[in-house]
Amino acid sequence: MPDRAVSDVVSFVLVFSLITLSVGTVSVFGLGSLQDARNAERINNGERAFDVLADNQRDIAHGGAPSRATEIKLAETTLTLDEPLDSSVTLSDGTQVGSTESRPITFRLATDQGDLSRGVVYEMGAILRVDPGGAVMQRTPPFQFDENRTVIHYLTLESRTGAVQRQSGSTTILVRTEHGTTAVLSHTEPSDEVTISVNTEPRRAAAWKRYFEDELAGMSDGTPCQPLDGSGEVTCSFETDDLLITRTTIRTNIG
Repeated sequence: MPDRAVSDVVSFVLVFSLITLSVGTVSVFGLGSLQDARNAERINNGERAFDVLADNQRDIAHGGAPSRATEIKLAETTLTLDEPLDSSVTLSDGTQVGSTESRPITFRLATDQGDLSRGVVYEMGAILRVDPGGAVMQRTPPFQFDENRTVIHYLTLESRTGAVQRQSGSTTILVRTEHGTTAVLSHTEPSDEVTISVNTEPRRAAAWKRYFEDELAGMSDGTPCQPLDGSGEVTCSFETDDLLITRTTIRTNIG
């Protein structure tokens, strides 16, 4: 009997230790994985909402719609109409033939308070998804590059209040956008190379560079884009017979 009692005690201790270890493992790794999955789904939802947002801005710019409202659901996320970024187009003699400043809209996790490390961005008509490993352009801007004719159509978002706008939490908000002006900035026949530059957040610069390199393949001597220097500026050159630059300004309010 004493040997059996000792055996029962040992068995109980072993089973209890196994249960405790299993619970601890699930708590440490399982909950972390579950949170990662939730965060990924939140970003996926934001990306789907930004597809609708981009379609609505296209309707304003190209379809003649006077205004649009896009519904975006926040779930422990933050939506921000950020400080403006700029872009310009310059001829080989240094003449600037087009420029704009546009405010990006960013969708990020509410816990991400520093540089955007995971989220979705709409800037100058493009949609970029940002993850810890880098950024990927999911939707290209309304630029058309061709050796015969190139059209650069800037979609410029302006803050209706003139300031940064931010909404956080778990709620549903509306991004209201309204047509401002549409203008032709330049229409020229360049005799030499044309240079386009985009200033963006450094984490997103590589995605813009890849986009330009794909679009400008065969339109320049050698590599079209200069190496990135970490500042967020992307500069690329190309040749085209006809260059048209237009800009549509869209007044934006979130809330």
